[in-house]
Amino acid sequence: MRSSRPFLPIVLAALLPVAAACAPAVPPSPPPAPAAPVPAAPTPDPAVAARAAEAALADFYKGKTVQILVGFAAGGGYDTYSRVIAKHIGKYIPGNPTVIVQNVPGAGSMVAANQVYSTQPKDGTIIGNISGPIVLEQLFGSPGAQFDMAKFRHLAVPTAEAYMMMVLKRTGITQLSDLLGPDAKQVVIGGIPGSTVEHAPILMRDALGANIKLVSGYDGTSKVRLAMESGEVDGFFNTWQSMKVTSLAEVQSGNWVLLMQLNDKGFTDLPGKVPTILDVAKTDEQRQLLLFGTSYPNKFGKLYVMAPEVPAERAAAIEAAFAKTFQDKEFLEEAQKANLEIAPLYGKEVAALIKEMLAMPEGIKEKLRKVMAAN
Repeated sequence: MRSSRPFLPIVLAALLPVAAACAPAVPPSPPPAPAAPVPAAPTPDPAVAARAAEAALADFYKGKTVQILVGFAAGGGYDTYSRVIAKHIGKYIPGNPTVIVQNVPGAGSMVAANQVYSTQPKDGTIIGNISGPIVLEQLFGSPGAQFDMAKFRHLAVPTAEAYMMMVLKRTGITQLSDLLGPDAKQVVIGGIPGSTVEHAPILMRDALGANIKLVSGYDGTSKVRLAMESGEVDGFFNTWQSMKVTSLAEVQSGNWVLLMQLNDKGFTDLPGKVPTILDVAKTDEQRQLLLFGTSYPNKFGKLYVMAPEVPAERAAAIEAAFAKTFQDKEFLEEAQKANLEIAPLYGKEVAALIKEMLAMPEGIKEKLRKVMAAN
C-alpha cells in the first residue's frame, strides 16, 4: 500500500490561493487627522512699543542731570551756543532732566573729547561739544588724540562754519597782500592748539608764505581776545559765526579788519569784499591744503557727540531732542538775538562728513602733516 503523505502538500498548495482569494479584504488605514492649526502670534502694536520705549527713557532720565562738556573756555562761540541750547533742550528729552554746561578747555577741545570717549559716564548723561577740526589731530597721529572721531555717537551740528582771518586796525594792515612778498609786514597771531585757530595761521604761513608769528597756548577765543586787548597779539582766526556772536560791533566799527575767509563760496553778509581760498591760492596744492586743513573740517565744527558705548536708544532720544530744540520758537528767537546761526546737520550727515575727512587722499594728508609738524 502506497503512502498518502506526498499528496498532502500538493493539495495544500493548491488550496492556498483559493483561500487567499476568499479572505475578506483588509480595509485601508484611515488618513492621519489634520494637525490642529497653531494660532498666529499677535502682531506687535508699534504704538504700544513706542510708548513703552518712551516710558523707559523717561524713567531713566527723570531726576537726572545731563551735562554738556564744552571743550573751550567760557565766553566764546562754543560756550554761547551750548548755553542757549541747554536752556531749551531739557523739555524735549524724555523725563525732562536738568541740563547744565561745564567748560573743559584744553588742546582745542581734545581734553573734552578724550573725557567723553574714555572717562566720563557712558549712560547717556554726558554730551560733548567738541571741535570738528580735531579730526586732523587724529589723522596725524597726535598723542593727545585718544579718541576715534568716527566711533562717537554723532548728535548734531548747529551750523557749518567758516573761519576768517582778522587783525586789529592798529597794525596798519588792510589786506592780505600786506603779509606776502619780500616787503611783507609781520603780524602776531594767537592760536589754540589742536584747532583751526592754530591750524589756519600755520597753513597761511607755511603754504602761502604769509609773514605770521604764532603765539600758541590759549584755551579759548575769549582768552585770545583778551590778549589782543593787552597788545600781546595782533589778531587771530575765528569763525564768522562766532565773531557775530561775540564781536560784531568790532567788525562793523572797522576796529577788526577781515583779511580772508577760509572757505570756497564766500559769505554775503560781510562788510566789504573779503577774498576766499579760491581767490588767494595760486596753485592746486595750496588750494587743497587750505580746503582740507581749514574749510572741510569746519563743516562739522561745533560738534555735539556722545561716547560710543551709550545705548543707541538714549543717543537717538538726545539727537531727536536737538532736532526739536532747533525748531523751537523760543529757542530760535533767543538764537536770533544772540546772532547764532541755526542751519543744523544731524547724526548720519555728520558721520558721512567725518568719514570723508578720514579718507583724505594720502598725498594731501602727508603734505598737511608736514606743514603742521613745522610749527
